[in-house]
Amino acid sequence: MRRFGRFCSRPFRPTPTTLSLSAAAVVSVLSSLAILAFNPEQDNANGPVPTRWASAQVIWSLNPSANNVITAGGTDISTTITDAFKTWQQAQVGGQSLLSLIITRGPDTTANGVNSSDCVNTVSFMDPNASADFPTGTIAVTFIATVFGSPTGGTYSCTSPPTSRSCPLRSCIADGDIVFNPAEQFSTTTPPAPNAFDLQSVATHEIGHLLGLDHSGIAHAVMYPFGDTSAAGVQRTLSVDDAAGISFLYPNGSFAAATGTVSGSILLSPTGAFAAHVVAIDAATGNAVIDGLTDTQGHYSLIGLPPGTYNVLALPLAGAFDIMNFTGWECGYASNPLNCTGFPATPTNYTGKFY
Repeated sequence: MRRFGRFCSRPFRPTPTTLSLSAAAVVSVLSSLAILAFNPEQDNANGPVPTRWASAQVIWSLNPSANNVITAGGTDISTTITDAFKTWQQAQVGGQSLLSLIITRGPDTTANGVNSSDCVNTVSFMDPNASADFPTGTIAVTFIATVFGSPTGGTYSCTSPPTSRSCPLRSCIADGDIVFNPAEQFSTTTPPAPNAFDLQSVATHEIGHLLGLDHSGIAHAVMYPFGDTSAAGVQRTLSVDDAAGISFLYPNGSFAAATGTVSGSILLSPTGAFAAHVVAIDAATGNAVIDGLTDTQGHYSLIGLPPGTYNVLALPLAGAFDIMNFTGWECGYASNPLNCTGFPATPTNYTGKFY
């Protein structure tokens, strides 16, 4: 039997320590950062602000205890999760690394589930609060705690051990915990064991959230919000959309020169369409390369495209694939960031159109 499920990211709003941020400082970055391809996680700090790890360094710890992972004939849990992190560390766009990101494995932990204030980024399989943390059909969840900073810097507190850390950005990720649904079966074999989700694929997806990416609307992307237990559900290799997204959040000095941008507006006269799904399609191959969502004025900017010629397709978010699949995006535009509600309506009264 082939089973389907959805991935999930659960932002914490507000976070353990919220720092002050002036409205003027936010306005200065909205036009260049808020209307992105590959949909980063966002905070509503007087406007949508992409969030990332301030130092471009991430340390993670594994609780390897699990009774729902099939490893016979495959790799062990530790190797599988490590390989998933390496996938992001080794991301390339157009055959070259445009990334400046250091990922380090810390000591194993006995922690299970979520602790948003300890600043220890855990990967675990036995969640003591599973009934609340896993909506029906959810494969795994990443919980991200973020704090608002400012150009002049700020600090936040961690509990394990008690320390104070700095946030020099508009929004910093302070803590991320990945939890696999204990009610689901996972497999480290290739292909996956029958009726089990591929552990490395699911882990790679959730690590994308941990690093600051929201879902992608491209079906072959690692960050696509749905998975299944068939061989088609094995997505261990980053798409261009995934690789461009992580490289944008943590660019090296070659990123800007090696990639391009396609920008424009999607208008439903007389106003812009919020959260229209915009896809850059390679004119030579017909492949979907990078996607993004429009802002409240209908503006979009597909950043990080490799050299080439592209057509642009605009589609409404409708049916099962709607704004609820882009938690980071809806929270970024929410008038109530505490529970991510009050975001604008997403119109669906139009059909797809090429540009």
